[in-house]
Amino acid sequence: MTTTAQTAEGARPRRITLSRVADEAGVSVATASKVINGRGGVGEETRRLIEEIADRLGYVSVGERERPVRGKREPLIELVSDTFLNPYTLLLLSGAVTAAENAESAIVTRQLSAIARQTPLKWAQRLALGGRIGVIEVTSQFSAERERALRKVGLPVVLVDPIEVPRMSLVSVGATNWAGGLEATQHLIELGHSNIAYIGGPRGAACDVARTHGYQAAMQQASLHIDLTEVIHGPFTFEHGLTAGLQVLSRPTPPTAIFAASDVTAMGVMEAARTLGISIPGQLSIVGFDNTMLAHTSSPRLTTIHQPVEEIGQTAVQTVHTLARGEVLPSKRVELATHLVIRDSTAPLKRNE
Repeated sequence: MTTTAQTAEGARPRRITLSRVADEAGVSVATASKVINGRGGVGEETRRLIEEIADRLGYVSVGERERPVRGKREPLIELVSDTFLNPYTLLLLSGAVTAAENAESAIVTRQLSAIARQTPLKWAQRLALGGRIGVIEVTSQFSAERERALRKVGLPVVLVDPIEVPRMSLVSVGATNWAGGLEATQHLIELGHSNIAYIGGPRGAACDVARTHGYQAAMQQASLHIDLTEVIHGPFTFEHGLTAGLQVLSRPTPPTAIFAASDVTAMGVMEAARTLGISIPGQLSIVGFDNTMLAHTSSPRLTTIHQPVEEIGQTAVQTVHTLARGEVLPSKRVELATHLVIRDSTAPLKRNE
């Protein structure tokens, strides 16, 4: 496991306090407390003002929230994802559930589309009131507005390989994507391939940028031609792999090897090759990324970069618990090591006699 050398002091959430509500309303903390706790002795106009300010700031009182890090209630962690239909997310969820069970807590899952139906602040308040101790985001795009809302209610958030590189005060967990891209491409070069295409993930995604640069570094180290404008980017889906695979393999000089940004994308590339009558690995070698169950159940079995997805899920859960206890992390960014797993989808280049 590799980490940065920074501390994560800024990653601890700074929730909105009763004192902040009182200051903005121009009243004493005692008066604000009466309103928040439903007691009398406060004029109706002042009461409405305090309630409006508390609602706008996202204030959740200690009495209202159920934050049982060490209490009798079971601590809950919200895990938000774009979808739970792909092997990567399911594997990560498996690791998260295991870690939660070990910590005597539980995972609550939610799709990102469900959050979009309410304001980030209302969502964050509901989580705080519902016993959440933190949030894990496995989403296509980091939202600064969601992060600010969680900070207001005092809930930590841990990102798993977000599409953007977030600001440095946030905590994120992922894999050594650059090293994985480098090793995948080096493997194909060592097999004699020189015309190697990369079919990428979402454009601008931090993990895809790193994998692209790893691919680029391996090609340049071998003095091989590379044109990054030819890289086709898209979601980590079978459909993207199929569409991009058909396009790349229909070029006047098609590649003899393809590095795909994910296993599910590699499955789409395999289908494209079958559609065009191209044999794997006889005429085309393919390497994926993730090492999900697809890799060892495909035909042929997929050579891929293993990233410890379950361990990433476990680490994210452990990190949420650490932050919820108010402890300082040694690092804001945790990267877990990748490695190549060679199976049947790659083979030495066949030279024309």
